[in-house]
Amino acid sequence: MIYFSWGLFVPVLFSLLYGITGYRAMRALGYTQKGGVTERIWMTLPVLLLLTLWCICNFPIPLLYGLVFAGKIFRLFQKGIKRNMEFFIVNLTHLMTMALHLILIGVIALIMEATMKELLQQPFWRISTCGVTLAVDSLVFSLVPRLKTPLGVIKTRSDSEEIKPFMTFLWFANFSLMIDSILCLSGNSWKLLPLFLVGSTLLLEFYLVGFLRHLYSILSVQYLEEEHYHLQRELEHQDRSASELRNKTAMEPMTGIFSRRYILEQAERLLKNRERFSVVYIDMDHLKQINDQEGHDAGDLYLIRFAREFSACLRATDIFARIGGDEFAVLLPGCMPERAMQRLEGIRRHLAGDLEPPFSFSYGIATFPEKAEEDGDSVEMVFRRADLAMYQDKQTRTR
Repeated sequence: MIYFSWGLFVPVLFSLLYGITGYRAMRALGYTQKGGVTERIWMTLPVLLLLTLWCICNFPIPLLYGLVFAGKIFRLFQKGIKRNMEFFIVNLTHLMTMALHLILIGVIALIMEATMKELLQQPFWRISTCGVTLAVDSLVFSLVPRLKTPLGVIKTRSDSEEIKPFMTFLWFANFSLMIDSILCLSGNSWKLLPLFLVGSTLLLEFYLVGFLRHLYSILSVQYLEEEHYHLQRELEHQDRSASELRNKTAMEPMTGIFSRRYILEQAERLLKNRERFSVVYIDMDHLKQINDQEGHDAGDLYLIRFAREFSACLRATDIFARIGGDEFAVLLPGCMPERAMQRLEGIRRHLAGDLEPPFSFSYGIATFPEKAEEDGDSVEMVFRRADLAMYQDKQTRTR
């Protein structure tokens, strides 16, 4: 019996909805499909035509299932995508669609007290079962993009060895349901035949859900372990990047010693902790003459050698930094002014008398706290006092 009526819009509309939600679900799974609306229509068209044709002329339902499944597999071989993952999705979705459709047919046949063959001969029930099945499938597809962790598991673990036994089960289950659907063609009036179909299908779905839960528990652990590993690697990379950035801001590029910013930060830290420290402000002699007479390259080399030789005379806890131009500073944690002066005098004698060419410089020392009862100093004030002391030393040496 051929059927043509407005009711055919039901499978058409729900097939389009099925195609749109399926397209979005595939995108969420990582497929970058080209063509936009055209591609969606092309994906939906085979299912739409087959279901509409079945609603029109009621050809055998096993043939319907087989053609829909074959169409999905055929499209699979036209795409350059991960086959294992799509085989998994095609088998799973087709199995669940068949199961839902057969359960609907069996339940309605039990309620109507009719054979399944008689039921499917009526266009209304063909259209109704088809529409409900597509609506439920569309609802499931619409929820897929929200399932973040399961999506990640499917996308990353679809090629794992653990999924191969489940793939074999899916192939077997699809074939088994197609065989069971032959019962829908039987004119046997045994009233329990629909119940047998519903029961066997539900039992298969029960095993499917149990298998899926077990598989997901295994794959999700592996997925989370890999995610943890990748996040750990990413954090380590970020830590290295942050450390390199800190080093770049902490070091003065030409001389290789600390920067002005770094020594000020360290002095601020000591000051906030109320720890004693001395600051030495240094101004080199003769750099301008070297730049004028021998060029700036010679002046840069002079600064680099000075920084290297001066650093060799300091403790590991001391912080030596270039402030700018020919000015340097030394932060001496826990060093009192008398001891700081003794050390600087010894360094100045060594650099001026033991090296060739010699290095000469003026320096000034300031201490925090300047007096035991004072606690209102700031880092700027301490460095300012050291700078003034350096100018006094320079004036004394040039007289």
